[in-house]
Amino acid sequence: MVRVVHDWDFPLHKRSSCFNKALWLLGYAFFGQWRWFRRRMPIIYLWEKYSCLMALIALDRLFDIEPLVGITEQVLEAFPNLPNELSEKKVDVCYHYHVKKIGLGKGAWVPRLDVKPENMIYDRRYTMYGQKALPMKDDIVVWHVDHPYNLSYYIEFLNRCKEAGILDNKHG
Repeated sequence: MVRVVHDWDFPLHKRSSCFNKALWLLGYAFFGQWRWFRRRMPIIYLWEKYSCLMALIALDRLFDIEPLVGITEQVLEAFPNLPNELSEKKVDVCYHYHVKKIGLGKGAWVPRLDVKPENMIYDRRYTMYGQKALPMKDDIVVWHVDHPYNLSYYIEFLNRCKEAGILDNKHG
């Protein structure tokens, strides 16, 4: 029988890697709006969220959920082949943009998804604010790829939904 060891060497990161990442992120904070800077960013920073996306898709498949991914223009710019790659993996893709308005529910999708405003930040409410009420069976909830530290909470959420019998592998 195979056994996996999850080797955790450093509580955070090595000091040198923290400093290096901090400089790149600070540079991005100042110069990130310019394509010339984004193209010089080390590829590792681009792949952190990509890796999280692939983990979320794998989890969806383990729970027999058809993955649905919303991507923005910025993601398309960084990963121009992503829609094709996801299509080859039989992952549904919709295009995501933000509407300029005050309050919850700033997200919109093409094709249109009927997401309640409070469910557009469902993952944040679940993880950061401890609001762990499960959604109704026909609700759509959003779990952001942008927050890879929520991965364990997503697994907890999926297990709870499975136990409650509300997982639905159809998108509408």
